[in-house]
Amino acid sequence: MNGKVVSIDINMFWQIINFFILVFVFNKYFKKPLGKMLDSRKKKITSDLSQAEDTKKAAIELQKESEEILRKAKIEANEILKTAEKKADERREAILDEAKTQREKIIKTAEMEAIKMKSDAKEMLQEEVKVLAVKLAETLIKEKINSKIESTLIDEFIDEVGEEKW
Repeated sequence: MNGKVVSIDINMFWQIINFFILVFVFNKYFKKPLGKMLDSRKKKITSDLSQAEDTKKAAIELQKESEEILRKAKIEANEILKTAEKKADERREAILDEAKTQREKIIKTAEMEAIKMKSDAKEMLQEEVKVLAVKLAETLIKEKINSKIESTLIDEFIDEVGEEKW
């Protein structure tokens, strides 16, 4: 070796020239189409990413809306249940009041019937007492009784009247 560290020979020179020719051809014919393709690819990816972000935001919004609708539906369901319970309680109270009113009417009617029956029984007893008194008077007159027979008949009359009363 002659002591040269780097030796430039003719092959190396041609390789360098070939390289520059390739760079020139590449810049002349391939740089713009490849640049356009890379730019369109970059735009498509950016568009897809922004569309994905928008879709994600819309999904989050829809989720929030659905949660709000669900919350409102639960509140409305609770209100409907409370209203139904209140109406049921009111209906129950109305039925109980109506039952109490009818019970009171039935009790009053029964009391009036009992009073009427008592009055009728009293009138019947008075009629029977009158009839018995008339019979006793007839019997006393017919037999022209003496004081012994008279006291016996009066005792019998009192016993009969006492039995009728009770």
